[in-house]
Amino acid sequence: MKSLFFNMNILGVFMLSISSWQCEDNRIEADLFHLPLSQDTVSIDLISFSSYRIAPNLGSNDRLYLGTKNSLDVPLSFIGIKDHYYWSNSLDSTVTVDSLHFILYSSDSLLTQSSTPNLFFNPDSQFNESKSTYLDFVGYSIADWESIGQPNVIINTDTSGIFTYTELVWDIMSIDSMLTDTVDSNLIRNFAIQMTNSDTNFIELFSREATSGDGLMDPKVKMYYRQNIEINEDSTFHDTSNVTIYSFGDISIIDPSYIDTESINLGLSNGIGLRSLVSIPFDSASIPEGSLIRKAILSLPIDTSSSSDGYNIIVDPIDELVDTADVVFETDPYIGMGYPYQFRTSSNIENGMFIVSLKNFLQNITLGNETNLGFKVVSNEKNDPFESINFDIENESAKPILEIIYVYVPN
Repeated sequence: MKSLFFNMNILGVFMLSISSWQCEDNRIEADLFHLPLSQDTVSIDLISFSSYRIAPNLGSNDRLYLGTKNSLDVPLSFIGIKDHYYWSNSLDSTVTVDSLHFILYSSDSLLTQSSTPNLFFNPDSQFNESKSTYLDFVGYSIADWESIGQPNVIINTDTSGIFTYTELVWDIMSIDSMLTDTVDSNLIRNFAIQMTNSDTNFIELFSREATSGDGLMDPKVKMYYRQNIEINEDSTFHDTSNVTIYSFGDISIIDPSYIDTESINLGLSNGIGLRSLVSIPFDSASIPEGSLIRKAILSLPIDTSSSSDGYNIIVDPIDELVDTADVVFETDPYIGMGYPYQFRTSSNIENGMFIVSLKNFLQNITLGNETNLGFKVVSNEKNDPFESINFDIENESAKPILEIIYVYVPN
């Protein structure tokens, strides 16, 4: 009876540890080796890869792009400016608008007016920041948009004369009547920028995602105005003020249709819309029943000679299989399970390998809570869309491998 009671206590501690793991992400760090537990390791190298493509959407990127880079073309970028009560207030007879400017920002200190884009205005809805792709703009033209022209370029420095940022400032007083239209209830203040100088190959500007909170580098409209406020019959107060109206959304339309699909390697690229699937043969019978996984590390080899530095990836279990052969999808057909299973790297590369922890998901497979249908591997949305990485799965000396360390109560 004493031996049975002792073993039941051990098992209770062990199961409590598993229960605690389920409640707290990656929290099992306790030393259990004073208990009669065994530790073992299993390695799985029968890992298969495949690729699929989606139409790239850059709505969450912290830059706006125009021009051509690495064989990728960006013909247009869109910026929407928020609805604001100052638009209608500017029609007040007591208000005089002195200036109205549309402003974008760059970190390029060498910009000149000749290397900047033209600005256009349209009052109709044109884009969706989270959904629009080049597939929505095949054969699209902005010929009927209101053309505003090129900006003034202002190079800003600090008190020491060190460069800080560049402003692209357009005078948009010529369209103030369209911006302040209160009759059109469907009016959307849409702007577009387009390169018209064929000698300029590429330009990079800040999007509204570039700054958090202060909006310093956000695309915006700046309005300076005067208001005559009558105090009494004989006295009027002249108030001079300004208001900043920010962007509600912006996006660059990147077109990968000219990329030779035969030259695309197995890898990741936001600009091409290239993503990968990883299949790993692991199920509830892969380790002894009741085992507690201490570590589960997936190592994905990359070709460092043809991959960008500082590249971050996202690995997410999928919950449904889809036929992705020779198709470019409008949106990703694979739904990731997300938190707490999704793993995001922060340049987590060791010896040419992306190191990914799958501990949470694999433990729940052993407990019968989840089914392993594979993992999608995608480029972090903040990665430069003109950069990419290639997986190196043919290298015999550094093959993809999953290594699992687990503990269990011996029979």
